[in-house]
Amino acid sequence: MKTQQFDVVVLGSGFAGSLAAMILQRVGRRVALIDKTRHPRFAIGESSTPIADMVLRDLANRYDLARLLPLTKYGTWQQAYPHIGCGLKRGFSYFAHEAGRTFAPSPTHANELLVAASSHDRDSDTQWLRADVDHFFCSEAAKLGVTVLEDCAVCEIQHGIQHVGVGDWSIDCQYDEQAISLRASFVIDATGEAGILPRSLGIESCVKQCQTHSRAIFSHFRGVRSWNELLNNLGGNTQDHPFHCDNAAQHHVLDGAWFWMLRFNDGLTSAGLVFDDAKHPLDHSLGAAAEWNQWLGRYPSVAAMFAGAEFAIVPGKLIRTQRLQRRWAHVAGEDWALLPHTAGFIDPLHSTGIAHSLCGVERLCQILDHEWRADTRTVSLLDYGDIVTTELDLIDELVASCFATFTQFDLLAVASMLYFAAATTYERLRCGGDSSLAFLGADRKEIRDVLKAACSTVARQANTPGPIAIEQIRRDVASMIAPINHVGLLDSTLANMYRHTVAPI
Repeated sequence: MKTQQFDVVVLGSGFAGSLAAMILQRVGRRVALIDKTRHPRFAIGESSTPIADMVLRDLANRYDLARLLPLTKYGTWQQAYPHIGCGLKRGFSYFAHEAGRTFAPSPTHANELLVAASSHDRDSDTQWLRADVDHFFCSEAAKLGVTVLEDCAVCEIQHGIQHVGVGDWSIDCQYDEQAISLRASFVIDATGEAGILPRSLGIESCVKQCQTHSRAIFSHFRGVRSWNELLNNLGGNTQDHPFHCDNAAQHHVLDGAWFWMLRFNDGLTSAGLVFDDAKHPLDHSLGAAAEWNQWLGRYPSVAAMFAGAEFAIVPGKLIRTQRLQRRWAHVAGEDWALLPHTAGFIDPLHSTGIAHSLCGVERLCQILDHEWRADTRTVSLLDYGDIVTTELDLIDELVASCFATFTQFDLLAVASMLYFAAATTYERLRCGGDSSLAFLGADRKEIRDVLKAACSTVARQANTPGPIAIEQIRRDVASMIAPINHVGLLDSTLANMYRHTVAPI
């Protein structure tokens, strides 16, 4: 068996694993990046945020990865890499639908919510066509000297086998029709749901700790109609909107479920239906297509967007999941670590995936750069694991509080502000030079305590009827989050149209 020696082996060549490999190669480590498949490959479209853009920008500058810098803004992305699939994302938009009824726009936008994340198209966030973006990141890693092994299947991982001068990991693979063995001192798992390393190490799942319990049906489509156009046809006042509502992470809120819509420049749309599994458990006797069509049949205005739509060639079908949530009991050890998307996942509701992954890459790579041979490395790695766990706990709390309010959109408008309070606080602190901050400020007690109390208040009152009661909840929550509300969230005079929530980049 052919043996190759490395300092670090990264499992999984998505954007996060590839970026970690690039950074570690840059700081002098010998790195291998392996994946069981080959790029380009399907991955569901994802949505970036100002936090994601900030962290990627700082990583590109810190580690001399200039070719990544254009990806941090829509305008520069289009100038430098128009061939890499993406879409314009100006913010977040939400629309509440009632079963069996055509969407009825309100003059006061009572069933709409728009939260801006940028002031101009050129500086905006982006929808990532992951097949293209992951391919680009992996290719860049190879150009920087990372040993990239695609179509490389891991057969066995052994830990604790001493090889003088080589390290304690032995990863046996099948590559190019031959058996090879990779020896390494450190292993990073960026395989996401596959969780190759925690499964190999026998780490227990702790998904039962998650408050959120959701599942999804999704795909990529062509020919999905513009919601902005349909809304105008229904008499909606889109002139009040702070941005074009299709240029967003678009949410269509249903009874115990929500649709996402992410639109790309080439006419592709990433769309998915996420269910509160406690309210709508999976019925195995009903196929994915039948369930999808059943829900479209209940919501005529959502169905109108898909009239005439077709599946994109890839994946060419609907994909239905079991429970979306996953968590591992341990995230890091003395010579291994999981990136956040492998350590756990909650739900796509707040578009946290890209930013959380980048924050994890940043923190882990700083340790493996500055403390590679230091006595403090193990303690720092365990701290990294604790921080990722705390971040996942906070995401879970924020998402679960929103799921509890899906039948009361005015209360959902309150619950969603908790995420925006955390995100904008992080943005401001980071702009002030604080790059040690955990994602969404999850490691700061003063931030975490405020959000926890507010989430509990929303969850307790989720079934409270009547506009007077909900107005009181809004006031209570506004008072609670005042220390971290720097952008005028929960201002009842704005009619759910938030223009001034943009990071001071």
